[in-house]
Amino acid sequence: MGHVSSPVYYDYLQHSYLCYMFDLLGLPRSEKLPHIMVKTQCEYLAPAQFGDNLTIRSSIVRFGSKSFDLEHLMERDDGTIVARGASTHVMFDYASNTTLAVPDDFKARVLEFQGSL
Repeated sequence: MGHVSSPVYYDYLQHSYLCYMFDLLGLPRSEKLPHIMVKTQCEYLAPAQFGDNLTIRSSIVRFGSKSFDLEHLMERDDGTIVARGASTHVMFDYASNTTLAVPDDFKARVLEFQGSL
């Protein structure tokens, strides 16, 4: 076959999301991020082949009171967008098993990194 199968795209998107949170925003590397993913989707626009060099650009595009949305664009070296993904994350306190408001310092870090939503 040689093409990248659909479940692998979700692995790529998860990796990009984790890099965004840990490396780019500088959040501590812990077992649990202070939020949980509650929704994810991926739209396949063009086939990717085994061996293609892919770049994924992830950015937060919306803040809610307790949640935020990320958009992911997966691009091949030739400039072709092969997939577009999205995910929704809810701030979460594992100790109390409750949702939380999106902290202002988290929003500020995102805006400092991205420049805008």
